[in-house]
Amino acid sequence: MSFPSAIPRLKAGDTPEVALLHAMERDTRRGFTAIITLAEAVREGLDDPLGHVKKRLGNDGTSALRAERRGDGVVIDFDPFSKVGLEIARLLGTDAARPLMEERAGMPLGFANCCKIIASPKKQDVRFSITEQIEWQHSIDC
Repeated sequence: MSFPSAIPRLKAGDTPEVALLHAMERDTRRGFTAIITLAEAVREGLDDPLGHVKKRLGNDGTSALRAERRGDGVVIDFDPFSKVGLEIARLLGTDAARPLMEERAGMPLGFANCCKIIASPKKQDVRFSITEQIEWQHSIDC
């Protein structure tokens, strides 16, 4: 199960959205922090969003591999086999969780392959083509 702590919250009377968001933050804390921190870096226009994410993640920061600008946003690749990478896949890889993450992050988010997060205030920056999806499969096979 992706977010096990949602079940007791739901049984306690939380709405499904509240229960799931609470569980996402609790059950996938590292990935949640990585995504929110990337959104902060984009919103604040930081020169080194990768460094900002690595610093916030502490020891788990080594899982953030590289970053590039994309329109008004930023793309960061994570090691897909790291704890952070696996949690990011849980947070952005489902149709139920991603809209809640976008709401919490305050901006559109994209997820490519198994390890690439895109955050931008503009929806067109997080959309990508099939060709881009294929080209982004460099050196990491997940």
